[in-house]
Amino acid sequence: MKKIVCLALFLLISVKSFSQNMASLKANAQKFYNYTVSHQYEQMMDMIYPKLYDIAPKEALLESLKKPFEANQGFKIKMVDAPANFTFGDIKKIGDQFFSVINHDNTMQIIWDEAIPNLEIQEYIDMFKKAMKTENVSYDPANKTMNIKTGAKMIAISDNLIKKEWKYLIYNEQIFTQLFDEKIKTELGL
Repeated sequence: MKKIVCLALFLLISVKSFSQNMASLKANAQKFYNYTVSHQYEQMMDMIYPKLYDIAPKEALLESLKKPFEANQGFKIKMVDAPANFTFGDIKKIGDQFFSVINHDNTMQIIWDEAIPNLEIQEYIDMFKKAMKTENVSYDPANKTMNIKTGAKMIAISDNLIKKEWKYLIYNEQIFTQLFDEKIKTELGL
C-alpha cells in the first residue's frame, strides 16, 4: 500500500510539474512574441537563450534586430499585432536540456513612401512570396502597404545554464547548428 501511495504522489507531482512547465513555456512564448511585435528589443534580449551571445555579442544582435525597422529609404517595416496562432511541440528532454519547437504566425506590413505602380504590383507580390516563403501577400494601394503573413519557428530551451527557466531562439538552421549538435536537431525534427 505504501508503494502505491508513493507512486501515486510521484505521478501527481510529475503531472503537476509538467503542466506548470508547459504553462510557463506558453506564457513566456507569448511575452517574447509581444516584445517582438512592439519592438521592445532590450526585453527580448533578456529572453533569448544566452549561448547565442557566444556567437555574436549582445549589442550586435540588438542592432541586427532594430535595423530592418529603422532608417529604410523609401519604406518602413512594421510588425502587426495579430494573433500568433502558436503550435507548441512536446517538451522533449535531450541530455540535460529540455526543448520545445514552437511554430507561429508573423504578420508584418511594408509601408511605402510612394505607391507601387500598377504594372509592378504583381512583381512585388511574387518577390515577397518567394523571399518570405509564403502565399499570404497582398498590396493595399490606398495605404501604399504590402501586407505579409508568414510562418515562423522558435525553439524554447530550458537547462541548468539558465536555472531551468525557458529561453528562446528564433530558429535559424545555421545558428542552431552552431549551438547544438546534430542529435538534438534530429530529435526535434528540424
